[in-house]
Amino acid sequence: MAAAAAVGPGPGDSPEGPEADAPERRRKAHGMLKLYYGLSEGEAAGHSAGPDPLDPTDLNGAHFDPEVYLDKLRRECPLAQLMDSETDMVRQIRALDSDMQTLVYENYNKFISATGDPTGTHSDTLLTVFYLPMC
Repeated sequence: MAAAAAVGPGPGDSPEGPEADAPERRRKAHGMLKLYYGLSEGEAAGHSAGPDPLDPTDLNGAHFDPEVYLDKLRRECPLAQLMDSETDMVRQIRALDSDMQTLVYENYNKFISATGDPTGTHSDTLLTVFYLPMC
């Protein structure tokens, strides 16, 4: 009993009861989590520090509108920058396509290994179906 008193008051030891300590503990835990994840005040409150989530020009946003995006690019960017953006997008698309084909092929191989087809007769047909080029 003396050891508990030496450590300090517990969560239920305050005169107001355990409910009085809850906001303070929550605030402290929230602050520690913000420090751990490196969030700013706006991010911690649920507002991202990045682009507006309703922005129709955000390529990765849920509300992306290609017409608005292209109109904005045409108005704001010189031709050289548009050409560079197109080259970069083509490179990214090819890399994503290659990654997707690799994942499909690897998952197909895991599927065939899991089925345990000893003759291998079905594997060539399924491989053709699963590994079609993404055009």
